[in-house]
Order: sequence, then C-alpha cells, then structure tokens
Amino acid sequence: MDCVRENHSRMISFTRTQEHVPMNTISKQNKSRILSVFAAGSCLILCLMACGCVGDETADDTASQMAGDTTAAASGLNRSADWTEETHGNDASPNYSVVFPEDEVNEITFTISPENWQAMCDEMTAEYGAFGGSSSSTGREMGGQGTIDFDPEYVSADVTFDDTEWTDIGIRFKGQSTLGGTWSSGSYKISFKLDFDHYEDENPDIKNQRFYGFDELSLKSGLGDDSLLRDKIVPEIFNYAGVIAPDTAFYKVYVDYGEGPVYFGLYTMIESVEDTLVETAFDDDSGNVYKPEGTGATFAEGTFTTEDFEKKTNKDEEDWSDVEALYTALNDDTRTTNPEEWRENLEEVFDVDGFIQWLAVNTAIQNWDSYGIQSKNYYLYTDPSDETITWIPWDNNEALSSGKGGSQGPGMAGNGQMMPPPGMAGDETGMMRPGQENTGNMMQPPDMGGAENGMMRPGMGPAGQGQENIGTEMMMPFPENGEMEGVTAGEAQMGGSMGNPLSLSLDEVSDSWPLIRYLMDDPVYHAMYVGDLEEVVTTVLEPGQMADVIEANHNLIASSVTGVDGETDGHTNLSSPEAFDASVDELIEHVNSRYDAVMEYVATQEV
Repeated sequence: MDCVRENHSRMISFTRTQEHVPMNTISKQNKSRILSVFAAGSCLILCLMACGCVGDETADDTASQMAGDTTAAASGLNRSADWTEETHGNDASPNYSVVFPEDEVNEITFTISPENWQAMCDEMTAEYGAFGGSSSSTGREMGGQGTIDFDPEYVSADVTFDDTEWTDIGIRFKGQSTLGGTWSSGSYKISFKLDFDHYEDENPDIKNQRFYGFDELSLKSGLGDDSLLRDKIVPEIFNYAGVIAPDTAFYKVYVDYGEGPVYFGLYTMIESVEDTLVETAFDDDSGNVYKPEGTGATFAEGTFTTEDFEKKTNKDEEDWSDVEALYTALNDDTRTTNPEEWRENLEEVFDVDGFIQWLAVNTAIQNWDSYGIQSKNYYLYTDPSDETITWIPWDNNEALSSGKGGSQGPGMAGNGQMMPPPGMAGDETGMMRPGQENTGNMMQPPDMGGAENGMMRPGMGPAGQGQENIGTEMMMPFPENGEMEGVTAGEAQMGGSMGNPLSLSLDEVSDSWPLIRYLMDDPVYHAMYVGDLEEVVTTVLEPGQMADVIEANHNLIASSVTGVDGETDGHTNLSSPEAFDASVDELIEHVNSRYDAVMEYVATQEV
C-alpha cells in the first residue's frame, strides 16, 4: 500500500464530546421547520437586495452559507460534517507525514465530557486508591515479572484536526506499572490509548472511521525518563538499523474535562503494530499478530501455552500452529546433532536475521526491560506470504540506559537511587522505516549493505568469552564454573538480573531464554551477531551522529517541557527541570560509552 509521507505540518485537537442527533430522530416536522427557516431567510435576502442594503455578491455568499448549513443539518448523519475519504475513510492510505511529522511537535487538545472524565477517574480510584495516595495495587504492579490484568474502559470523545472534526472516538488510560505509579504519585500525565472506530456499533455512521488512515494510536507519557526522548528515538534507532518498529512523534497534549483546556504535558505518539505497521511493513497484512507475555513467551521447551500469546488479529481463529512451529524448530535436537539442518528448519519459520539485528541493537544500546530479562515487550507477526514470524520490539522507555542499578537509568537520580514520584520530594530528529520514501529532511542512513560495502560478517566462533570493564561499562565476568559475580543463581537461570541490562557477550543468558542462548551457541549466528554489533555502532549509533539526533530532539521539545509553556505540577513526571536539561549530556555519554564497549568487545572476537 502506498503510504503518504509528505512533510507538512498540522495541528491536531480533540474537542469535547457533544450530543449528536441520530439520523432516525429528525422528524418530518423538524425537516419542515428547517425548510421554513431557509425560505424565510431567502425572503429576507431578497428584501435587503431590493432596498440596496446588500450587494449581489454578499447575498450570494449568505445564501450559499445558509444552504450549506441546512444541508449539514438535514443530512441526519450522526458523524462529522467534515467527513472525507482522505481524513476519515477506511480506504485512505496512512498519512505518516500528518500523524507522525519528523521535525515538529504536534499539538493535541482533547476534551472529555465531565461525566466521562469522572468515570475515568472513578475507575482509577477503585483500582489504585485515591489520586496522589498509596495503594496495594501499585506495589503489586511494580514487582517481578507479574502481569497486570487491569485495562481501563474506553469513553467517547470528539476530535478536531485543523478545523476538521471526528466524532465518537474511544479514549482510555493505558499502561502497566506506569499506570498505577503515575496515578499514585499525584500526576495526571498518564498514557492514553485512542481507538477511532471503537463506538461504531453504537453509532454505525462512524463505521471504520480513521484518522488519516490510522485506527488505533497510543500516547506514551514518558514516565521515568527525564529526557522524554526514549519512546521517540529508540524505535527510530531500530528502524534505522533495519529492524521493523513503530513510527513515533512528539505531541503536546491538552485535556478539557469541563474547565477549559489543561496542558497535560509532552507525550510521544506511537503507531499501533496490529493496525498500520503490519499493513505498511509486510507484503501481506492478513496474518497473525501476537503480543506475548508470560513464561511461554521465553520460548523455553515445554512452556508453550496459548494464554501467553495473546492474538491481536484473527482472534476468532483458534490456531497457534505458527508459534508452535517456532517452538518445535528452535528446541529440536538437530541443534546439536546437525546444526546446518537446524538452522535451515528454524529459518523456514522465523526471521532469524531480523531477530539477530534486534538483539545486536538492543544489547548495544542496553535495555533491561526486554527479552532475556523480561518475557514481554515484543510483538510477533506471521507474514502469510512466506509463513515466517518476525520479531517487533515494543515499549522501549527503559532502553538507552545502564539500568535501574546505574546512575543513568530512566527515573534514576545521579546517585543511582530511584527518584521520588512528582509531587513527593528528516531532519536531525527523525529516522524512517526501511523501504519508505524520504519525503522530508531526514538524516540519510549510511550504506548498510553487506558484501557491497566490504562489511562481510566474519566467520567467528561461538559465544563463550566473557568480558569485564569493556569501555566505561562494567560487564559481568562469566567464569568457567558458571558462577557470575553479583548475579544469583536464580537470576542467571532467568537471564539477566532485574533492572540490569545484558552484557555484550550474553554469556549469562541460560537456555531458559533459548532464542538468545541457542542462537549465540551456534557459530554462524554468533558471527552474524558480532558483525551486526560493529555495524550498528559505526552507523546508526555513531557517536557524532547520535549526539546530533539527541540534541536536535531535545531542542525541539524543550519549550514544551520546561519554562513558561512547559509542564506544570500535577501534570508532569519529571524529577526536576534541571534533570531534563542534564539528560542530554547523560544520553550522549551513554552512547559514547556503548560505542567504546562494543568496539572493544568486537576486538576480542576471532575473525
């Protein structure tokens, strides 16, 4: 499908829900009254023309306006009079340049009726306790790998964009640990989920309503990230490196729940995987989209259960054979008896090259909240055109940091301690999805080819060499006896430790995470990983280039975050304005240290 990615600005707003008149409630009497009003108005215009009070041109304009208003009122459709195929229709191509601009901050104002806003707040209070207070639910959410079953309900709202209106969209709060944590901290800056045709059953006139080709979208609040950049730039890094990931953009969010627009802060809009990403990134978008979470999502042998692989598409088809085929191929005995056959069978059902690219980028930038430590935060898509499963990263707000245990992790103070919640103590900025046309002034990716640019993957041996003090990052040694300093046996069994990212060697990862362990034990796949690591840090993560990206994005959003037009108490998750300013140097320092660490690690591997 042809995706529109022209580079021009828009202003977006959600307007207060209003009472809509269903088509069947416009009676013959009301229609008669409308026609009577129009007739009377026409007579008035003729009288004014006769007396010379108005000219022909003015009269024509007035009559035309009255006719237009009458047509809209008499149409009886319970949807926006601004409806066009381009803006609202289901057949329109996703317009990325409008919804995900690359060099500007979009502005969103959405107002919710006082009754609906109160319902949203009452639901949160019932789950997490009083706003700004503590709750047992929040404590339950923050621990371990436990899943959170609470999904807030949608309420309706109307949306306007550049004087164009959308009606009856669905909006709700979203998040896992961030949801209760933000509420309990006394901040209304909570992530949102938008669904533009959620209420089509109640109002058939908005069936398949879209927002410039988009159905579902997420607004992430950036909780725990004082830079407010990670949700935006990490998916761009993945895309730039050849890993399929959602598009993102910055948005200023205003909310009017009956007291006028209130600035809720600077958010990141994120594309929906099951909506437009699979539509635009794959040859066939009719396949299964999964959002795995739970023990089965580790892919360890014997752990598969359908409950751990939530279907986002084709929900009525009780068929998980594609995922089961991946389990079978990955855990087959030929891995050790006939590695070539094992690789061939695995690659028939899984995009191994794409996964290794993700693994290289993810490990290079560091991300403790991902596979190998957490059995969640990724999607899977099975493309019917080749029947292979593709790995798609998700929820990257903990990436680009040395972890919760370090001094540069999101939500961390300079001393490495968790910061208290608020209230309690293109151009240089954008990158594009591979294969999409560059329509703005985005930074062009360097040549990332294979043999053509001389960057052949070296034939290296299997993983097995630990490292310590690689660059400026402290890596965990991996002695031959299998015991790792500072890591318990339980943590080693599960992969990395909670809050700490994986080492570059990945030696601490056990076969409880077979997608990493088994691939890194294979000499061919390990060589691909090492080659991808070097390519990543010399292209997409090249320090000078990344410094430009970080600084440009920071400058782009600065006035929307701090200062007279910035975030305010009760509608911010920043630890302080000073922390926002300091985050630029911290991110640049992190990128520099990771470049040094990767280059030193690669130098230890046999070519």
